[in-house]
Amino acid sequence: MAMIVCHGPKGGAGTTFIAAHLATGLAEAGADVTVLTVSPRDTLALHFGLQPALSLPSMTAPVNEAVVAGGINLRHYRRAPVDPDFIPMLRDLGYLAPGAHRVLVLDVPAGEQAFGRRAITHACAHVCPLNAAPDTLALLPAMFGEAGEAGLARTAFVVNALDETRRLSRHGAAFIRELTGPRLIGRVRLDEAVPEAIAMLQPLARYAPASAALADVRLVAAAMVPALDNNVSDAWIAPAAVSRAA
Repeated sequence: MAMIVCHGPKGGAGTTFIAAHLATGLAEAGADVTVLTVSPRDTLALHFGLQPALSLPSMTAPVNEAVVAGGINLRHYRRAPVDPDFIPMLRDLGYLAPGAHRVLVLDVPAGEQAFGRRAITHACAHVCPLNAAPDTLALLPAMFGEAGEAGLARTAFVVNALDETRRLSRHGAAFIRELTGPRLIGRVRLDEAVPEAIAMLQPLARYAPASAALADVRLVAAAMVPALDNNVSDAWIAPAAVSRAA
């Protein structure tokens, strides 16, 4: 069983959206997927067309309390950032061993930087969603400097909510591409169908199967499949996804 951490340096980049649709894409590829959110105010269920009042079961809850949507097991564990036994618990449950059959997608909010870095060191891959806004771009050089090459060994980047009609957004995405190089595995176009699907309490694939954002995020999921059998580095970077991101 493998773990993929979805975590970015700044809120508002759509980390939960990426985590939910990454899980969906991996499930469609045949994996047995669990999504675990550690956000105190999570919106994970909304991306699966579930009611906002729904309370997801804890990571430690029994199987008969599971909430399953589209074949994906949805869980929360809000104490994870302060629980010293969280990583040992994942190890005991078998979530930290590489392998494409069973996958844990861990949704970590931007505010939990220390926890996110700790979790990434135990993951087979880290997906870092970014938007092309100037305040996000300003953080990236410092983020890269703090992490260093070793700290980025498991990291893949995704530009989310890219508005190709806006020059600033296009230029921001070009800056991200220049900075991240082959670690940029995709971009997800801004698409009004995403919030509309949430408002209609429907999964995006059901509400708008021709959605541009849906097509893009499926490519991101496909690019991550090779990472499940690898612990580090560039082996999981899919050339087709890199080409699409360019």
